[in-house]
Amino acid sequence: MGFVKYEDYAPIERPNYQEELDEVVRAVAQRTRDSVERQGVGRAVRTAHGKSYGLARAVVSVPELPPEYAQGIFAEPQVYDAVVRYSNGLGHLRADSLLGAACGMGIKMFGVPGISLLSDEAEATTFDLNLINNRTFFANTAHDYIVLEQLFAELPDALANPATRKTWLGDFLTRKGTLQTPEQWLWDELFAMMSFTAVPRRNLLSYTYNSMGAFRYGDYIAKVRTAPTEESLKSIVHDTVDVAADGEAFRNTLVAEMGERDHAFELQVQLNVDLSRMPVDNTSVEWPEQLSPWVTVARIDIAAQDISGEENLKIADGTSITPWRAREEHRPIGEIQRVREEVYRRSSIERHRINGQRRQEPVSSAALLGNSR
Repeated sequence: MGFVKYEDYAPIERPNYQEELDEVVRAVAQRTRDSVERQGVGRAVRTAHGKSYGLARAVVSVPELPPEYAQGIFAEPQVYDAVVRYSNGLGHLRADSLLGAACGMGIKMFGVPGISLLSDEAEATTFDLNLINNRTFFANTAHDYIVLEQLFAELPDALANPATRKTWLGDFLTRKGTLQTPEQWLWDELFAMMSFTAVPRRNLLSYTYNSMGAFRYGDYIAKVRTAPTEESLKSIVHDTVDVAADGEAFRNTLVAEMGERDHAFELQVQLNVDLSRMPVDNTSVEWPEQLSPWVTVARIDIAAQDISGEENLKIADGTSITPWRAREEHRPIGEIQRVREEVYRRSSIERHRINGQRRQEPVSSAALLGNSR
């Protein structure tokens, strides 16, 4: 079976998409403003991935690849300076025991040629990947996201409390009663959301992180993930994340592990071979590996380094990661990916404005983190 060509994918164009997107953007911007008081830390906090665990220098190395995988920024052997940011997926600043285990790995590469897809920073040389330690996502349209984003903001409290759990699940499944029949209900999305609750608490360097949404991959269509190398996974010493004993267990184990040894990930892509069984516009459905395996297209090396300081967290908090900080050959595709373009951009603008942070892309890891190791 051959790989699906990018040109064979037809985006779904719904007539009310723009007005629904505008409503989502307004809601996220308002929630960002409200976070100053809600989170009680005197600054605006992301509505997702609000708690940073650390920002580390990294190197992304692209080897010589077979033609189907030698696409876009992976077309030729190359080495990119980079940083990696780890964060919790929820939009709260709390002890880890009061948060879930859904965590993110954001990658920012520097010195990437070409024009950025973000029109207000077209000349920036950065290229981002935002990944999470789960295979599927819980929203697929702007229409659904209007409601589901509100419900997401109530986690993890709504599911942890028996008095609100059933109501919350019912609201999610029926989009707060707007979907009348079981055939319309958001079954795939609910199963995807519940899969986040099954993520085990482990050292952040031990997870596989997924894009969930699809991207153009040169001539083809792909999803992206990172997986620790076998050697790196075996080398982890601080593998126990005990949030009951340590409210900052995720960060403390990450700091300890990074401070003591090098770690490495394989950056992999899964090319689409069947749009019906590997849907682009339903990110709540996992693409079967038996149809198309994951293939390594680059290696991410994170050398041992000290990320323990408060300044590191401050820099991590001000670092923006968006899937649209990319090139045309890696354009995000699918409706929820299109939603992310303006939501991430406007959220970042609003957060930086409130926090008095300069919103400008750095040119290197040294420019962002300094020259110290």
